[in-house]
Amino acid sequence: MSHAAANTPVSTAASTAQSVSVKDEAGRLRLFCFHHAGGSAWSFAGWAHRLGRSVEVVPVSMPPRSVSAAGVPGGVSTMDALVNEVTRQLAPALDEPYAFYGHSMGSLVAYGVAQRQLAAGRRPPACFVAGAHRAPHLPPAPDLAVELSDGATLELLLGLGGAGRLVTENPGRVRAVVDRLRDDLQVCATYRYPAAGHRPLPCPVHILTGDRDPLVPAADAAAWRTHSSGHFSVRALPGGHFFNREHKDLFFAELRRVLGSAEH
Repeated sequence: MSHAAANTPVSTAASTAQSVSVKDEAGRLRLFCFHHAGGSAWSFAGWAHRLGRSVEVVPVSMPPRSVSAAGVPGGVSTMDALVNEVTRQLAPALDEPYAFYGHSMGSLVAYGVAQRQLAAGRRPPACFVAGAHRAPHLPPAPDLAVELSDGATLELLLGLGGAGRLVTENPGRVRAVVDRLRDDLQVCATYRYPAAGHRPLPCPVHILTGDRDPLVPAADAAAWRTHSSGHFSVRALPGGHFFNREHKDLFFAELRRVLGSAEH
């Protein structure tokens, strides 16, 4: 697979697994990227160029998500079902060293997949990076009510910095983004941390946050330490919930640094 192809989102997680079944360069670390609520695999466009040839960027395209998606082939309506389906479809691609990056909701999905890898006795990630999400054992952010009007949903997006360009550049897409965000928030609301059976991740765990993120206080980011038995770090970067877009040079420099320390 070419360097460019590694950054091309695919239609399903199963396609993701198939597309990385053969690595084109020895020693490259596969980075599976899990998008935020309301986002898509295209959220990671351009990451391959930013991270360089030592990293193979694999955006994960998740199955359809909504309260009514259980009747859709491959669709899911709960966080548990979402994680189970993504784990099942990605499993063939997780047989060589890999890392996870999840942003916001994606951190929760990535963590669930990593836990299922451990429970099944399969290879865990060589490095786990979570951005813009509190530790999974903590209650969800109180501001994220799921019964939001269109206006409130859009206001939430704008307040977090996730829709400003969308509104000004392509207002026709607002409807689809609002619907997708609402569906994802409803799925996230079904998450329940299973106190029994979860183990600390036996790999470096790095947490990235925005120093002005209203949803992730510093203490809630630091609480991820409970979920690591190896090297652990927390780094606050300038910005809000989408700090990865606000200060790209700083963000990618930090991501390159933590990925470079992974053993693979």
